[in-house]
Amino acid sequence: MLLIRQVELDGVVGLDVRCREGRIDEVGRDLSKFPGETTIDARGGALIPGLHDHHIHLLALAASRRSVRCGPPEVTSTAELRTALTNAPGTGWIRGVGYVESVAGMLDREILDGFCGDRPVRIQHRSGKMWFLNSLACAQLGLEPSSDGQLFREDTLLRERLDHENIEQETLDVEATSAWLASYGVTGITETTHSNNDATVRLFGTLNLSQRVMLMGNERLADGPLKIMLDDYALPDIDAFRQRITTAHEHGRPVAVHCVTRTELVFAVSTLLEAGTIPGDRIEHASVTDDPAMELIARSGLTVVTQPNLIMERGSHYLDEVDHKDHPYLYRCRGFVDAGVPLGGGTDAPFGRPDPWAAMRAAVTRQTDDGRVIGECEALTPRQALALFTTHPDDPGGPERRIAPGEAADLCLLTHGWSEVQHALHSDVVAATIMDGVVTFERNKLT
Repeated sequence: MLLIRQVELDGVVGLDVRCREGRIDEVGRDLSKFPGETTIDARGGALIPGLHDHHIHLLALAASRRSVRCGPPEVTSTAELRTALTNAPGTGWIRGVGYVESVAGMLDREILDGFCGDRPVRIQHRSGKMWFLNSLACAQLGLEPSSDGQLFREDTLLRERLDHENIEQETLDVEATSAWLASYGVTGITETTHSNNDATVRLFGTLNLSQRVMLMGNERLADGPLKIMLDDYALPDIDAFRQRITTAHEHGRPVAVHCVTRTELVFAVSTLLEAGTIPGDRIEHASVTDDPAMELIARSGLTVVTQPNLIMERGSHYLDEVDHKDHPYLYRCRGFVDAGVPLGGGTDAPFGRPDPWAAMRAAVTRQTDDGRVIGECEALTPRQALALFTTHPDDPGGPERRIAPGEAADLCLLTHGWSEVQHALHSDVVAATIMDGVVTFERNKLT
């Protein structure tokens, strides 16, 4: 059992909260301590539902932490990329992440051979869509000698053909990454990788994680949302796309459609309107949503899961590279809320930073990494920003989870009351994280 004393709960101070068998058992004042019960003195800190990241790639995030950074801000030039690969630790595969063309143009096999020819190299584009391989990597993966070393959406091929020398270490990496997420107050995640399947379910069943996990994936996943990837320059046959949606619905599975361009968004929403939607159908990202597209989404009943942290992390690039006419429509927040569209938040880590507090801060300030502002009228209040990450896993944008008897004891204790915390929205405000009634993170010794 766990007793949390002197918390602020929904603006009410001086309350105690008892957790028993993974549930909230009591909420009241001056609750008596039971023998052997663990106690935390909250000292007036706000107690909120544990954060749920509604769009993250946990396995890729774990892998990225042992990868070489190949893009901004760490690497910004050809010379810096060459140095990063030359200095990569170890003797086997080099796995690079975060690459963008502004570093050294569009990579291919020959270019990478010039940077590093004595170790197999694979570098992932920042978008997550493409891998670039050198000749040794192509050979070890069994690719044709004529291959240019560019693999588009071939994560499954990579995973199937790569020889995982240390599965135990990979498991430890994922568990350590999960513990790291707990330091942000995260008690739940939605793993949104489109290639997740029944093997992924078995893998997660072996892991000791600090979060509850909801999986989406492909048709080989028994339940959970069906993740569908779209690319506007290679859209699927519309009849086949509609049938894929219908088949998923017939099996009781909602769909989650990846849309990062206006073309992808209109194609997806129009088809979903024709096929019919069910509760849980979602649009991932909705990176560019103009007013006509907003009206379509509102009419469809779809949920949107967005990543405001990318305004902060990539905003300067967007302002410099994206058509200025689209700037007001980038990663909108307030527009969805005002249109009555359920809106959830994710970080898209590792393609974004895995800090929900930074995403909340970006949703409120709309500031880029260099201090400029994108879509000021799209700003949320601090409370609305928090709500992006405190709704139920299967209902992003729905009602916020409650802290009340009978509810799951998935909690985040803050260092101060909400009236003070809302001005910072920084991960340093997380004092403790509790999942299933068990403390998974403590910033200081509070117990």
